[in-house]
Amino acid sequence: MRSILLATILSLAGATVATAQDSAAKDSYSGDAAVTFHFVRVNAGPGQCGCFNLYGAGVSGSWNFRGSWSVVTEISADNSSGDPATGSSLTLTSYMAGVRYQLPQPWLEGPHKPQPFAQLLLGGAHAGGGSAGVGDGAYEFASRLGGGVDIPVNSHFSVRLVQIDYYVTRFANQVNDHQNNLLVGAGLVFHWSRPK
Repeated sequence: MRSILLATILSLAGATVATAQDSAAKDSYSGDAAVTFHFVRVNAGPGQCGCFNLYGAGVSGSWNFRGSWSVVTEISADNSSGDPATGSSLTLTSYMAGVRYQLPQPWLEGPHKPQPFAQLLLGGAHAGGGSAGVGDGAYEFASRLGGGVDIPVNSHFSVRLVQIDYYVTRFANQVNDHQNNLLVGAGLVFHWSRPK
């Protein structure tokens, strides 16, 4: 995990140097606000999959601070009313912040060209419900590493066509206190900007 994280950070830093000239031409503040709908494949217990699905939504906001780099915050809540193994519910609520990098996209042109991005979010998560077991009611470390693709509709709105994140949580489970989850999302994005 550490080597993947380091490689991602180095790749994004190298790409930033390549786009530094583009950032100097921008003379405004910009960012976005998004609502995304999630499917989360949860890995509940170690040793066997113990997997089940959560469904929910998230609200995020970003502020562009340098070229293709943005600061991002997100709050999300995902729920399952019936874990197949226990029949109990699980609500996973996360509070995260991190960085997003808008990837260069030279292969398509036009007002509706795809805008890919990569992001790293760190923060906390809360587990509630019987499926959380010994971790029920706890707040623990959580992180997400992934990215997605936005398709502009006009100058203010985009459709988040897809977002895929490797979603790690650290809730107590009496074995290794580690869950590897997969988040897939889609939604709507509102872009804002104003002169400096």
